[in-house]
Amino acid sequence: MDKLSRRPRAPAPPAETGPDWGTRLKDLAGILAPTTAITALLIYFGYIGTRARFAYFGVYLELAGLSNQDLMLYGLEVLNVPAALVLLAVLLGAGGHAAVSWLTGAPEHRRAALGTAAALLIAGGLLLARATIGLLVVRVSRTEIPGTSALALALGPILIAYGGWAAATVLVRDGPARFPRWYATPGIVRLRRLITVAVSGLVLVGLFWAVNSFAWAYGQGRAVDDARRLSYRAEVLLDTKEPLIDLPPGVDETPLAGEFKHRYHGLRLLVAADDRLFLVPATWTDQARTLVIPYDDQIRIQLIPPRTG
Repeated sequence: MDKLSRRPRAPAPPAETGPDWGTRLKDLAGILAPTTAITALLIYFGYIGTRARFAYFGVYLELAGLSNQDLMLYGLEVLNVPAALVLLAVLLGAGGHAAVSWLTGAPEHRRAALGTAAALLIAGGLLLARATIGLLVVRVSRTEIPGTSALALALGPILIAYGGWAAATVLVRDGPARFPRWYATPGIVRLRRLITVAVSGLVLVGLFWAVNSFAWAYGQGRAVDDARRLSYRAEVLLDTKEPLIDLPPGVDETPLAGEFKHRYHGLRLLVAADDRLFLVPATWTDQARTLVIPYDDQIRIQLIPPRTG
């Protein structure tokens, strides 16, 4: 009776399994990878823009001896425009994807969806052809609007791949009768993976090429604006013990009595780095030059604020 009256024991709860770190890391990589690529593009944009900005005044960025922190700070000055353009491109891409998804998801929009896919494929092919011309004919890429061939190289494969995806989505939705069976064969699957890798590579090459073109043009534009506004910067009165030879136009010398015997007027500070001063005339012309002066006990400087009004 005791054995019959005993109640069966409830099964023990399953042991808690540990976190699936592989899945979590994969999800985290999916989030961080695009962010890291965009960040690298923006930093590269800042570097190239800063390099072009100083090159306008005849200063090689490597010669300036700027630290990595200085390069980052100078690069941040030119990141506002590309960052805004990247965000706008993301918004436009999200809106376009939503519209295409709406078309491909409704059977009554089959004709419009296939027409959109065909338009994307044609546009992608034309852009890819335009990029090929820019790659093969150097004169075209040198004289075009900055970034034209590069953006065509980046956008063309994307549109072709996206158009193919949209068409395949419609055909899959319509069922096996309309969807070609060979599309799912192992050979075609491997080919699709190879195409994905090739498209990703072309997009990265096109983006870095576009960033290089836009950043150089943007940096030169900033340099032109700096040259026009040099007179609004503080004037640098430079006193030296030894005379400077072959002064650039717009720089005048006044003799002094005492330890420092020479004073130079009409200079503006371009950048100070690596214990050197890079000084330019207040009025920048085609004949102007940048003076590189060691910042040591052989010189003395005074800063005069610009006069307003």
